[in-house]
Amino acid sequence: METMAAGRLGTFNDTRLTAPEINEILARHGYRATHPRQAVIGAMLRRPRSFTAEQIVNDVETSTPKLGRATVYRTLEILASLDILTRVFQPDGQPAYVVGVPGHRHHLLCSSCGTAIAFTSCPVDALVQDLTASTDFSIHGHLLQVYGLCPSCQPPAAQVHSGPS
Repeated sequence: METMAAGRLGTFNDTRLTAPEINEILARHGYRATHPRQAVIGAMLRRPRSFTAEQIVNDVETSTPKLGRATVYRTLEILASLDILTRVFQPDGQPAYVVGVPGHRHHLLCSSCGTAIAFTSCPVDALVQDLTASTDFSIHGHLLQVYGLCPSCQPPAAQVHSGPS
Protein backbone atom coordinates (compact mmCIF):
# COMPACT_ATOMS: atom_id res chain seq x y z
CA MET A 1 0.00 0.00 0.00
CA GLU A 2 1.33 3.41 -0.88
CA THR A 3 0.10 6.64 0.61
CA MET A 4 1.68 9.88 -0.46
CA ALA A 5 0.53 13.40 0.25
CA ALA A 6 2.43 16.53 -0.65
CA GLY A 7 2.24 19.81 1.13
CA ARG A 8 4.14 22.30 3.19
CA LEU A 9 5.87 19.46 5.02
CA GLY A 10 7.02 17.66 1.90
CA THR A 11 5.90 14.17 1.03
CA PHE A 12 4.40 11.74 3.51
CA ASN A 13 5.26 8.27 2.35
CA ASP A 14 4.49 4.87 3.84
CA THR A 15 5.75 2.98 0.80
CA ARG A 16 7.60 -0.15 1.84
CA LEU A 17 10.24 -2.01 -0.07
CA THR A 18 9.65 -5.58 -1.18
CA ALA A 19 12.01 -8.51 -0.64
CA PRO A 20 13.16 -8.48 -4.32
CA GLU A 21 13.88 -4.73 -4.10
CA ILE A 22 15.88 -5.24 -0.91
CA ASN A 23 17.79 -8.13 -2.52
CA GLU A 24 18.62 -5.89 -5.48
CA ILE A 25 20.01 -3.20 -3.16
CA LEU A 26 22.04 -5.82 -1.29
CA ALA A 27 23.45 -7.20 -4.55
CA ARG A 28 24.40 -3.71 -5.78
CA HIS A 29 26.50 -3.35 -2.64
CA GLY A 30 28.13 -6.76 -2.89
CA TYR A 31 25.97 -8.67 -0.39
CA ARG A 32 24.52 -12.07 -1.22
CA ALA A 33 20.91 -13.00 -0.57
CA THR A 34 21.74 -15.77 1.92
CA HIS A 35 19.09 -17.88 3.62
CA PRO A 36 19.68 -16.19 7.03
CA ARG A 37 19.38 -12.72 5.47
CA GLN A 38 16.18 -13.76 3.71
CA ALA A 39 14.74 -15.00 7.01
CA VAL A 40 15.49 -11.63 8.65
CA ILE A 41 14.13 -9.68 5.67
CA GLY A 42 10.95 -11.77 5.66
CA ALA A 43 10.44 -11.25 9.40
CA MET A 44 10.91 -7.49 9.21
CA LEU A 45 8.63 -7.12 6.17
CA ARG A 46 5.86 -8.97 8.05
CA ARG A 47 5.96 -6.29 10.76
CA PRO A 48 3.56 -3.45 9.88
CA ARG A 49 5.08 -1.05 12.41
CA SER A 50 8.45 -0.13 13.87
CA PHE A 51 10.22 -3.12 15.40
CA THR A 52 13.13 -3.94 17.67
CA ALA A 53 15.98 -6.31 16.91
CA GLU A 54 14.75 -8.60 19.69
CA GLN A 55 11.33 -8.85 18.03
CA ILE A 56 13.02 -10.04 14.84
CA VAL A 57 15.17 -12.50 16.83
CA ASN A 58 11.97 -13.93 18.36
CA ASP A 59 10.25 -14.09 14.95
CA VAL A 60 13.06 -15.99 13.25
CA GLU A 61 13.66 -18.36 16.18
CA THR A 62 10.44 -20.19 15.32
CA SER A 63 10.95 -20.32 11.55
CA THR A 64 14.74 -20.70 11.46
CA PRO A 65 15.88 -22.10 14.82
CA LYS A 66 19.57 -22.32 13.88
CA LEU A 67 19.76 -18.65 12.99
CA GLY A 68 21.78 -16.92 15.70
CA ARG A 69 21.08 -13.65 17.46
CA ALA A 70 24.37 -12.18 16.17
CA THR A 71 23.32 -12.91 12.56
CA VAL A 72 20.04 -11.05 13.07
CA TYR A 73 21.78 -8.03 14.58
CA ARG A 74 24.48 -8.04 11.89
CA THR A 75 21.86 -8.26 9.12
CA LEU A 76 19.86 -5.38 10.61
CA GLU A 77 23.03 -3.28 10.80
CA ILE A 78 23.84 -4.03 7.15
CA LEU A 79 20.32 -3.06 6.10
CA ALA A 80 20.53 0.14 8.16
CA SER A 81 23.91 1.01 6.62
CA LEU A 82 22.32 0.67 3.17
CA ASP A 83 19.45 2.99 4.23
CA ILE A 84 16.86 0.22 3.86
CA LEU A 85 16.16 0.53 7.58
CA THR A 86 16.08 3.70 9.61
CA ARG A 87 17.01 3.54 13.28
CA VAL A 88 14.41 5.31 15.40
CA PHE A 89 13.84 5.64 19.11
CA GLN A 90 10.56 4.62 20.63
CA PRO A 91 9.04 7.02 23.17
CA ASP A 92 10.56 4.94 26.00
CA GLY A 93 14.02 5.41 24.44
CA GLN A 94 14.32 1.84 23.16
CA PRO A 95 15.95 1.65 19.72
CA ALA A 96 13.84 0.28 16.90
CA TYR A 97 13.84 0.12 13.10
CA VAL A 98 11.51 1.25 10.33
CA VAL A 99 11.62 -0.18 6.79
CA GLY A 100 11.65 2.50 4.12
CA VAL A 101 12.74 3.55 0.70
CA PRO A 102 16.35 4.84 0.80
CA GLY A 103 16.73 8.60 1.01
CA HIS A 104 16.63 11.43 3.52
CA ARG A 105 13.55 11.09 5.68
CA HIS A 106 12.20 11.71 9.14
CA HIS A 107 9.44 9.92 11.03
CA LEU A 108 6.19 10.57 12.81
CA LEU A 109 5.82 7.76 15.38
CA CYS A 110 2.71 6.69 17.27
CA SER A 111 3.70 6.51 20.93
CA SER A 112 1.04 3.87 21.55
CA CYS A 113 1.15 1.30 18.73
CA GLY A 114 4.44 2.14 16.99
CA THR A 115 2.99 3.11 13.62
CA ALA A 116 5.60 5.12 11.69
CA ILE A 117 5.04 7.53 8.83
CA ALA A 118 8.03 8.85 6.92
CA PHE A 119 8.10 12.44 5.73
CA THR A 120 10.63 14.08 3.45
CA SER A 121 10.44 17.73 4.42
CA CYS A 122 13.44 18.73 6.48
CA PRO A 123 12.79 21.71 8.72
CA VAL A 124 16.25 21.18 10.25
CA ASP A 125 18.17 22.19 7.07
CA ALA A 126 18.18 25.91 7.89
CA LEU A 127 19.24 25.20 11.48
CA VAL A 128 22.11 22.99 10.25
CA GLN A 129 23.33 25.78 7.98
CA ASP A 130 23.17 28.30 10.85
CA LEU A 131 24.97 25.94 13.23
CA THR A 132 27.69 25.23 10.67
CA ALA A 133 28.25 28.94 10.10
CA SER A 134 28.30 29.87 13.78
CA THR A 135 30.25 26.92 15.22
CA ASP A 136 32.57 25.79 12.38
CA PHE A 137 31.32 22.25 12.93
CA SER A 138 31.27 20.02 9.88
CA ILE A 139 27.78 18.62 10.44
CA HIS A 140 27.19 15.27 8.76
CA GLY A 141 23.73 14.31 9.91
CA HIS A 142 20.76 14.80 12.17
CA LEU A 143 17.72 12.97 13.44
CA LEU A 144 14.16 14.26 13.69
CA GLN A 145 11.38 12.18 15.14
CA VAL A 146 7.93 13.46 16.04
CA TYR A 147 5.79 11.53 18.53
CA GLY A 148 2.01 11.50 18.81
CA LEU A 149 -1.02 9.24 18.62
CA CYS A 150 -2.19 7.87 15.29
CA PRO A 151 -5.93 8.11 14.48
CA SER A 152 -6.49 4.49 15.59
CA CYS A 153 -4.97 5.14 19.03
CA GLN A 154 -6.59 8.49 19.75
CA PRO A 155 -9.58 8.60 22.07
CA PRO A 156 -12.72 9.35 20.00
CA ALA A 157 -13.06 12.92 21.36
CA ALA A 158 -9.48 13.75 20.37
CA GLN A 159 -9.80 12.81 16.72
CA VAL A 160 -9.85 15.72 14.32
CA HIS A 161 -12.14 15.33 11.36
CA SER A 162 -11.65 17.28 8.19
CA GLY A 163 -14.58 18.18 6.02
CA PRO A 164 -18.31 18.26 6.74
CA SER A 165 -19.81 15.79 9.17
